[in-house]
Amino acid sequence: MKSTRLFLLLLVLALLLVSVGAQAIKPPMPRTKAQLAGVWVGPDAWGAVLRLELNSAGQGRLVVRDLDSNLAIYQVVLTKIDVNDLSFSVSPVSKGAARIALYGTNDSNAIDLVRYLKDHGDGYGVRALLIRQSGLQSGLQDLKGASSELPAQPAR
Repeated sequence: MKSTRLFLLLLVLALLLVSVGAQAIKPPMPRTKAQLAGVWVGPDAWGAVLRLELNSAGQGRLVVRDLDSNLAIYQVVLTKIDVNDLSFSVSPVSKGAARIALYGTNDSNAIDLVRYLKDHGDGYGVRALLIRQSGLQSGLQDLKGASSELPAQPAR
C-alpha cells in the first residue's frame, strides 16, 4: 500500500516537473505592431543605408539611400506577423523607386530585412540588418566615451 502511494506521488511529481520544464522552453511570444513601432536603421549587402519608420499600427515608410546618394521612398504597411517572420505591403512614393517586395525576421534587437527587387527577373533579394535608431545612437555614444579613455596610439 505504501509503495503504491509512493509510486503515485513520484509519478505526479515527475509529470509536474516535465510540465514546468516544457513551459520554460516555450518560444517567446511574437512581437506586436506596437512593439515594433519606431525607427530602424542599418546597411544592406550592397552598401545602401535603410531607414524603416513604423507607427503603432504597423504603417510607415522605408527610405533607401544607395551608394550614389539616390533616395527611394516607399510607403509600407506591416501586414503579417508570424512568430518572428514579418510581411509588408510596399508602394513606391518617390519617382524612380524600384518595385520591391519586403519581408523580414525580427528578434528582440534587430530586423533582418530582405528587399526583393521585382524589376530584375525572378526578384533578387538584398538583405539588410536594421536596429533601433535609439539603440544605435546610445551605443555610438558609449563607444565614443570608451575610446576617449584609451591612451593615444601612434599612427602606423
